[in-house]
Amino acid sequence: MSARRDVAIYSPGSNAFYEDPGAGPASGPRGGGRELQMALLARSLAEAGLEVVHIVWSVGPRAATIGPAPTLVERAAYEGDRPAGRLREARQIWRAMRRANARAYVFRGGGPQLTVAALFCRLHQRRLVFSAAIDLDFDLARPDRSRSHLAPYAWALRRADAIVVQSEQQGELARRLGLGPITLIPSFAEPAEPGGEPRGFLWIGRLVTYKRPLDYLDLARAVPEASFRMIYQLEPELPADRELAERLPALAGELPNLELLGQLPRERTLAEVAGATAVVSTSAAEGMPNVFLEAWARGVPVLSLDYDPDGRIESEGLGIAAGASADAFAEGARRLWGDRALRDRLGTAGRDYVKRIHSPPAVARRWVELLRGLERD
Repeated sequence: MSARRDVAIYSPGSNAFYEDPGAGPASGPRGGGRELQMALLARSLAEAGLEVVHIVWSVGPRAATIGPAPTLVERAAYEGDRPAGRLREARQIWRAMRRANARAYVFRGGGPQLTVAALFCRLHQRRLVFSAAIDLDFDLARPDRSRSHLAPYAWALRRADAIVVQSEQQGELARRLGLGPITLIPSFAEPAEPGGEPRGFLWIGRLVTYKRPLDYLDLARAVPEASFRMIYQLEPELPADRELAERLPALAGELPNLELLGQLPRERTLAEVAGATAVVSTSAAEGMPNVFLEAWARGVPVLSLDYDPDGRIESEGLGIAAGASADAFAEGARRLWGDRALRDRLGTAGRDYVKRIHSPPAVARRWVELLRGLERD
């Protein structure tokens, strides 16, 4: 099997980002931040002149494209997590990689699929690039994953030809595991127009325990003069997550200043971001959250309870990081709610930062350099 394409990107959930949003409902659940990043990577590398394949789930009516675009390889639906399903799933991944037929394969985020990728690349002498999506990708004892998942994942992680991280913090986590070589490449942020008149604070994320959405309800309770909204996606993987999803509506109903918006189409979500006083994070672990980048691109500051990637929020003046203090979190919300000059100053800094560090051409150049280097090795 001779390699013809430069790179293949495995990110099945990116399929919705190739669909025409005006053609009706998406063919399946819309991907999140990691899937968006891989769609942007595929398009940017194609525009840079590379032959790119993107392995995705089935794609519905496709959006029109202008200029170079990746070739899509559509794979069958997920086969499930039971023993027989895992075997069929491994076969589906293998077949998709074989059809993609590339010199290098990029896999984003942790999971059993990386084991299949490592075996395929070793057998066919291809390059494997692991792209970290979240700091937890380097936690080989995380409680939300079984040992039967983590052991083969750890084996595969150590056989990647390159580890791509989003932050110095992720790089340090990778080094502690003895991984390498490590390359820091920022996430993509698409350019956007500045937001309009702010309507309130906004929380966006999956309803999982490590994102601590109930801390957002505590913030709304502590700052009753402000308005709060929540956009969320249900992913009841664990009993604690299912319990969280069941409790949320009743708890939110006790707060007159909180509105639950549920899951929205991407276009609606971005409109909510543009109209936010600040985008709020309560998560205990992230990578470089897409919601941060989408907020900064629109001149919207970020208010974070705990997570500040490489200290950027504070050092670049992109919002307020509360250092895990509930009191500082609430005080930050009051300041942002009542001080328009502060919001404008932080918002301008956010737009400048995104243009300087996260523009698609700048990020794509880093990826091209990495992939070309793998060809020479």
